[in-house]
Amino acid sequence: MKRLIKYTAAFLIAALLLPLAPVQAASLDTLGLQQFNVQGVSAAEKSGPITSSISSTDLVMELPVNENEYRLGPGDVISVNIIVGDSALSISNQFTVGADGKIFYPNLGEIYLAGLNIVAAKDRINQKISHSFKDKFTLSLMLTRPKKVKIYLTGMVKSPGPLAVYDSSRVSEVLAQAGGIASGGSNRYIYIKRLQANGQETVLQADLFAAYRSRDLSKDIRVQSGDIIEVPDANNERISQLVSDEAADKLLFEGKESFVYVYGEVAKSGRFEYVPGKRLSDYISFAGGPSARSLLNGVTVTRNLNGKAEKLFVNASDVIYNGNMKNDIEIYGGDVINVPGNFFYFGDFASFANTVLLALTLYASVRSYR
Repeated sequence: MKRLIKYTAAFLIAALLLPLAPVQAASLDTLGLQQFNVQGVSAAEKSGPITSSISSTDLVMELPVNENEYRLGPGDVISVNIIVGDSALSISNQFTVGADGKIFYPNLGEIYLAGLNIVAAKDRINQKISHSFKDKFTLSLMLTRPKKVKIYLTGMVKSPGPLAVYDSSRVSEVLAQAGGIASGGSNRYIYIKRLQANGQETVLQADLFAAYRSRDLSKDIRVQSGDIIEVPDANNERISQLVSDEAADKLLFEGKESFVYVYGEVAKSGRFEYVPGKRLSDYISFAGGPSARSLLNGVTVTRNLNGKAEKLFVNASDVIYNGNMKNDIEIYGGDVINVPGNFFYFGDFASFANTVLLALTLYASVRSYR
């Protein structure tokens, strides 16, 4: 009986201390050298935009449109307000730009506005009124509601094909209307093929992860009429933007491992899209930063080199807290980063005291049965 109690107490002590042991790096042998078998939330689902419950017919804009950049066209609704002299007399009219690019102004006739920015449209209307209205007046023009434009979605999108959206909507809003990025699609390499006014084609790149993590909305590009938005597979990298042969509309991809795996004592472990040139501290930051229990001077990076797993030991504490960038190694696609935990870390004094008290109680129980 005493032996049974002794073994039971030993088992309880081991079970108590086991969760405090350092977290070991994930082995590439268990994950698979060529193709990782890591289950979890994809990078697109982790960091991609959340689909809103707002109807696609609603209009919500976070910033005003740029009056010098926005081009008027069929479907735009504008308000023209005139204040006559110094009196309180004002005249307000609302117009919708017709399919022919014109508005009909009372007593003035047709005014062509398509293709003009808001500043130029205001000047054109002002000139038209000045020819027939001799009194002093002040004119203002406002864009009341932007027009709907047609764009095209292709690639890893839940609902590819043509889509009508408000002009100057952002890529994230367009993708949300289309149901979002399909599982396995990239949210860091989204391409927008655009035809310029001079007939030249250009390709822009949106990075939604950077847009929402760093609040850099320039990475969440505003769309224009006729844009083709392409979402590639996150496991592929586009290697050509424009092709000068008969296959110009085809995409060229180069297969490669495009994920980095971060585990251990971080806020949000999992896999993240590989971005060339990013370093160890960047991926720890992508994972939400180290936890309070992390042991940063024992971080490991497991890498596949020529079919063999090589483990690199990095003092990430020296990088993050001392700014020693020499130790902030560059991370490559397929790398597995592990941040171990501190054996002696306790969240507060009460948890430490309870642990010590329980261990002493178990030890006293074992001694009493000898």
